Order: sequence, then C-alpha cells, then structure tokens
Amino acid sequence: MDAILSVLRATDTDLDRMDEAVASRLGISRTDFRCLDILSRGPEMTPGQLAAEIGLSTGATTALVDRLERAGFVSRERDSRDRRRIFLRVTNRAMKQVWPTFQGLVVGSTRLLHQFRRDELEIILRFLEKHRDVVRENLPPLAEAKSPERKSGSRRRG
Repeated sequence: MDAILSVLRATDTDLDRMDEAVASRLGISRTDFRCLDILSRGPEMTPGQLAAEIGLSTGATTALVDRLERAGFVSRERDSRDRRRIFLRVTNRAMKQVWPTFQGLVVGSTRLLHQFRRDELEIILRFLEKHRDVVRENLPPLAEAKSPERKSGSRRRG
C-alpha cells in the first residue's frame, strides 16, 4: 500500500509539472488552465457549474472565463431553449494548441491500458473513482483552512 500511495503522490507531482508547463506555453495561469481542462472533458457546462467544479466564487469564475475568452480559448454560447442560460465551450483554437502537448500522454496511457484484461481495468477504474472520492471528501476542509497569519487577522512580515 505504501508503494501505491508513493506512486500516486509522485504521479500527482509529475502531472502538476506538466500542467504548469502547458499553462506557461499558453500564456495563462494554472487556475485558468485547470478550468480549460475541466471544460474540455465535456459535456457543456454553465459558468455556475464550472465555479462549483473548480471551487471558486462566481465572481472569480466570471473573471477567469473573461480571460480565457479574450485569449480565444473559450466561448460563451446561449442555450437555444433558454436564452438566459450560457454554456461555456472550449474553442478549436484551444484544442489545437493543447492537444499536441498531451497527445503522447494519451497515446501512451491508451497503449498501457490495452495491456490489462477487462476485469483488471474494472478494478483500476473502481480504485481511481474511489480515490477521487477520497480526494474530494478532503477538499472542503483544505479549501476553508486559513493560514495562521490570516486567522489572527495580522500579516507576518519578513
């Protein structure tokens, strides 16, 4: 179990490094890139759904979507059935710029998954889904936690 937990942590670090490099290449922040990643998974999503998924306020999400739209990576489209509702979509431009960076990872991961039998893949999927549940169960306490300086209302100076 220790070896699996260690590999999960190391993989997380490697994926963080990859995300940082791609965000830098695109000229956007890591948070902006995370939102772009969330939106690219589909299906279409409203700004409110994106805010809930990323854990930002609606105001911060609006500013983020504005930046991504100005960069040409996201478009806002009105719902044809309810004109008050807006959907966010990743643009073709974004996909063309991001896909080459992740193509090797996707191809390599797909090749790796083909090495497992269906029953093994079901176990892997079940583990990953349960692991994500554990991660998500621990997100709110971390997101709500404040640094010691902020709890006291004072800022520490160097």
